[in-house]
Amino acid sequence: MERWNPYLDTQFSFDQPATLAKAGVLDSAAGQLHGSAIGHYRARSVRPHLQYFDCNLQFTEPLRIDKVLPGSLCIVQVLHGQWQHRVDGRLNQYTTGAPHLLGLSESMEAVDQLPAGSHARMAGLRIAGEYLHELAEEDPSLQPLLGLLDDGIQFSALQHCQVLGGLLTRLYHSPFQGALERLNQESLSLAVLVELAAHFKDQPPRPSQAVRGQRDLAFEARRQLDLQLLEPPGSQALARQLGVGETTLRRAFGQVFGQSMLDYVRQQRMELARTMLRQRKWQVAQIAYRLGYANPANFNHAYKAHFGHPPGAER
Repeated sequence: MERWNPYLDTQFSFDQPATLAKAGVLDSAAGQLHGSAIGHYRARSVRPHLQYFDCNLQFTEPLRIDKVLPGSLCIVQVLHGQWQHRVDGRLNQYTTGAPHLLGLSESMEAVDQLPAGSHARMAGLRIAGEYLHELAEEDPSLQPLLGLLDDGIQFSALQHCQVLGGLLTRLYHSPFQGALERLNQESLSLAVLVELAAHFKDQPPRPSQAVRGQRDLAFEARRQLDLQLLEPPGSQALARQLGVGETTLRRAFGQVFGQSMLDYVRQQRMELARTMLRQRKWQVAQIAYRLGYANPANFNHAYKAHFGHPPGAER
């Protein structure tokens, strides 16, 4: 069964520098962790698909965490120090004094990086996207939370939500142990979700800006593909050129144009081939080679599959 979260339930306390890779923080099949630290870390599933975590770590050498994050919602309060990561190529920086939200509509690659000598003391929740949908079906008051899982990546700081920050701080400073600690973590974790839903209940929706951003990105991608139709860039290279993540670019293009970039390029190249054939300036084989086909027979097959007749029929 595929894990919903790359982070395992674990707990450790290091009073001298120790390698984090051996601490059982990450599922080895879902990510890699490099670096050493002093301090504590704990993570516990207070309910299936709802994990509480906190840490107070001083990194004695550069930290790097490579992982794949599932469609999920993460709520983090940095109590002291710093944290940052790149998700689908986008840099997100966490600051002290405000809870931060990271919502992902689907699985994405993420890289956390901090320099040697940095420090992070924080508390947070990780919630599976599917679990959030189940909760919202049971209780409509949680419906506002589903908007945090739309549009690929959503990252924001809640500067004016002191109650939410207070709940996460209480989780970090829990005075209980054993069964009482588990009950306290579960009750306060659920209280975080309730408070978050209440915060967003009266917030005006902001879909127009996201839609407009996706539309602009998709049209610019199409323009670049049209300019380089004979030697089109791959999706990764094009995403890098446009300054976004590959997943973000693929999603925007598909939502705006209803097809993948690869299908669009194939379609446009077939249209270009038909125009060239009707001009009767080149042989079929010449057109095939010009469009990047190593074998004219492959071009013939692709053309017939697209238009329903062989290229020779255009003459």
